[in-house]
Amino acid sequence: MCYGLRMSKAPESANPMIGAWRLSNREGSARYQTGRDRVAQIIDVALEIILQSGYQALTLREVARRCKVQIGAISHYYKSRSVLLQDVINSVMVPFSENFRAIQHAPGATPEQKLERIIRFLLDDIQSRQTTRLFPHLWALANHDDFIAKAVDSIYILERATFTDLIAAINPGLDAAEREGLAVFLSSAIAGSTMFIGHEKPWGQHLSLYSAITCRALVELVRTITPEQLAAYGWPGADIGANWRPPTLLPPEEYEALVAGALALRAPAA
Repeated sequence: MCYGLRMSKAPESANPMIGAWRLSNREGSARYQTGRDRVAQIIDVALEIILQSGYQALTLREVARRCKVQIGAISHYYKSRSVLLQDVINSVMVPFSENFRAIQHAPGATPEQKLERIIRFLLDDIQSRQTTRLFPHLWALANHDDFIAKAVDSIYILERATFTDLIAAINPGLDAAEREGLAVFLSSAIAGSTMFIGHEKPWGQHLSLYSAITCRALVELVRTITPEQLAAYGWPGADIGANWRPPTLLPPEEYEALVAGALALRAPAA
């Protein structure tokens, strides 16, 4: 199993937890190819453990056993399984950020077409074994583990950053809170499909039908919804100031660093 991990330094301001940057260099991994290969192997093995048996089965000792090395060869790079989980999640997020950026900067595509492409990309991805098994597992653990709850929050903050950009372009009459609330709805509507269209799920064979319905409903919603319609259904509106930020489990400095990193990721590829 190989996910093409790329190792580079994250920005100094980067969130030390989840950030979807290229993976930060682990101590001892930057100078030699053997170190980079070892870190990539550790991450691949850790992800497979989670997919097979859940996060509770992930220990540095089990990773060492599967890698056929002494535990010191693992703890040299990762001092705890929570630190290892950070890189596992970031390794999964890298392809998402790359695909989002490619779609956002697709030449000649309208914002509506870009939104549709992202929705289809996410629905297609739900059918992978990795996504079907990993993300619902993290959602469940987030109810009981503060670290994982913050990690999950970070993942969807990054996803919503792309949605809010497109929502603003498609429907500029919405304010910041309304855009963010709509982005939350898009994320939940797509992710909630996992139990129906995910890997080996009963509706998976009808993905084309489900995708067509989802794209029609969500793109049209983003295009046509108005503050007046929201008010008619109970949204009283809000006085959105310059310092407003969405509800989050992250401390302000971590949230700001995460959003700054997301902005950098959404810039056109060099």
